[in-house]
Amino acid sequence: MSPVDRAARVLVVAFLAMSPVAATAQVEPPAIIVVDYQRVVRESAAAGAVRAQIDALRISYQEEFARIEEELRALEAELTEQRPVLSDDEFVKRRREFEQRVTEAQREAQYRRAALDRALDVAMDLVQSALLDVIAAVAEEQEADLVLNQADVVMADQDLDFTVASLNRLNEVLPYVDVIVPEQ
Repeated sequence: MSPVDRAARVLVVAFLAMSPVAATAQVEPPAIIVVDYQRVVRESAAAGAVRAQIDALRISYQEEFARIEEELRALEAELTEQRPVLSDDEFVKRRREFEQRVTEAQREAQYRRAALDRALDVAMDLVQSALLDVIAAVAEEQEADLVLNQADVVMADQDLDFTVASLNRLNEVLPYVDVIVPEQ
């Protein structure tokens, strides 16, 4: 083998050793786990408790506002019935009072809906925050470099799926969340 051939072979080997293919072959692939985030939130005991409390409050509010609406209808019917015997000034006064009560009832209903929505958001934020802590702990225990949401994964080995483990751990650390509706 001639010195030129030998030099060419050394250069080829050197280039191959420095190539990105050779460099990546030496690096270990990242450890990955997959968690179905939405499933864990949906199936968690705390989220179930939140939904049950919100549903109970909604039903209670609906019943209360149905009663108020019925009272307002009765007042309106009474006002309409009394119209012929009332002076114009008295009718206008009572009509304004009635409309003010209707406006107040609408404002209260709107406030309660918004307060209930805020309470739901706050409670679910607690669940999601606890879930992120749980996922971080599971990732650390598994020495995972990367956590992927199942919704973003087309296909993965079942051994990478830590959804059930995350759900069980979340149910242990946060079995219940109180829904607190702010007062007016």
